[in-house]
Amino acid sequence: MTLCRLVAQGLVPATAAQEVTSAVGSLLALQGQQVSAVPHALLARTPSATVRDVRAAFDEIALVRSWPMRGTVHITTAQDHHWLRAALLHRYDTYRHDAAENHGIDAKTLGVAAATVLEEIDREGPITRARAVELWAEAGLMDPARTVSAGASIEEAWQETSRRRRLVMLLHLEGILVQAPAGVNEHLLVDARDLPDETCGAVPGEKVGRGESGHEAALAEIARRFALGHGPVQVADLARWLMIPAGECSRALEAAVESSARTDTPVARMRLDEGGARLVPWETPISARERNAHAFYMRADLPELVEASRRRALGTVYLGMFDEMHVGYKDRSCLTDTVGENLICPAKNGMFRPFVVDRGRLVAVQRGSDLLWHPKAQLSARLEADVRRAVDRMTRRLSA
Repeated sequence: MTLCRLVAQGLVPATAAQEVTSAVGSLLALQGQQVSAVPHALLARTPSATVRDVRAAFDEIALVRSWPMRGTVHITTAQDHHWLRAALLHRYDTYRHDAAENHGIDAKTLGVAAATVLEEIDREGPITRARAVELWAEAGLMDPARTVSAGASIEEAWQETSRRRRLVMLLHLEGILVQAPAGVNEHLLVDARDLPDETCGAVPGEKVGRGESGHEAALAEIARRFALGHGPVQVADLARWLMIPAGECSRALEAAVESSARTDTPVARMRLDEGGARLVPWETPISARERNAHAFYMRADLPELVEASRRRALGTVYLGMFDEMHVGYKDRSCLTDTVGENLICPAKNGMFRPFVVDRGRLVAVQRGSDLLWHPKAQLSARLEADVRRAVDRMTRRLSA
């Protein structure tokens, strides 16, 4: 299973991208809350690219950073930003309601916040979050000095910090701001209204928000892109990735199979054979319950691609924090076990470590400059040399 996912994710030469924007587009979105980890994810999938290429893609606003789904920062192409945001915006209804009811961020406040930063961006170009907060303070929207050290209570300071964070996030969710050009340990804020709008994406000419004519087709396109770039995947994987109900994901994946049937790269519905070792086509009509529990979705030609790239897929791959090979799935048992999960995220606090895959299984994680080996890794001179070589090679690329 892991070999299939490595191939689908562009982590072997046969499926690797020629440029970093294509690497992102093939995944549809990749997790990006750790700014320093993004170049690692992109270089791993684009062998000819450099850190300079990654920076240029953001500086040219070909790649952007926002919160399209599940409250987590992701990187998408500029072309995909608005339609993906609009298709999933309803999942933030509770968050938006809470911002208005408990943090005083109603439509009027949000409008003032937007106008304030957009005027500055129009005049000065991309700005930092800190500058946005200064502008909002000048406009009377918040008190930047309201901290515990300045005499505020912990609750008061937390409320002010939460208000700032919500203002930033809401302006992204509403399609006003997006992050793109690289700054110092952050991506700068720019006007998102300049990007292709939602009618230029998954369903040309149609709006794709919930209740709009293009919504179901947009969900099917999300499912198609997810299956092609992450497959084999199950309904539960897509439900976790998007944080939407399993029923919607099941229908979207089935729609992706149907809509892609006559394309160059169709999505196939598969199941494990009786021995549980091989994925085979599953064409017999089945119930939704069976599909949700047992069906896998992936690009139809993936078995052939894996066979042709088996040697490279079995090789040693060094991946960064929050890489989609790990965070892109609910079921990661094909990659590692509970011990490996604890190595990647030991404190259960959301901070993940870079990791190394060999022969389709996690063998080590990186803690600072040290390697922590999985207890079940069969250490050998070959494995240790290959792991060190993979880490050193990526380290050189990232520091070049």
